[in-house]
Amino acid sequence: MGNIDIDSYFDTVYAETFNSVSRFVVSHAARFQDAEDIVQNVYTRFYKRLKDKGCDDIDNAEAFVINIAKFECKSFFSGFIKRKDKVMSMSDFDEEQTAALEAELSRDQKNLEDIMSDKILAKQIFDDIMNDDETVGKIFYLHFVCDMKLDEVAKKLDMKLSTVKTKLYRTMERQKKKFGI
Repeated sequence: MGNIDIDSYFDTVYAETFNSVSRFVVSHAARFQDAEDIVQNVYTRFYKRLKDKGCDDIDNAEAFVINIAKFECKSFFSGFIKRKDKVMSMSDFDEEQTAALEAELSRDQKNLEDIMSDKILAKQIFDDIMNDDETVGKIFYLHFVCDMKLDEVAKKLDMKLSTVKTKLYRTMERQKKKFGI
């Protein structure tokens, strides 16, 4: 494929996938600025891949780009990948490393719609909990968002551990019934 064909293919894929890639990245990024950087890295990597190997072996461009986004999110948030006392970015990978990465990324994984619906359901449940009882909302926030142990939550809220556990488990059961999970 010539440069013009690669460029038009890239433009088409970019136009068709930008919204879904952006939604995926934003759902994983803590800050909007980080999401912008990651999306830019995704399409830079995709374009470089097209220039190096063409697009004949890409069956589903959206899945391919989303898999690059998954890797970029993991790389971005875990820092850079260290190899032999040297920091490497994706552009530093040789063909063998790139092939291994692409094989890993092509494994069956949840599709974007499932991930987004899980996130929406989680937000609905969390919002419901936060609006129902302020104390229960604090317990859930400290335990699940701040990753505090239940005894730490009890201490922080000046409550008995048994009370914290009871509120947590009863609310979880109520949410399971309410949302059918």
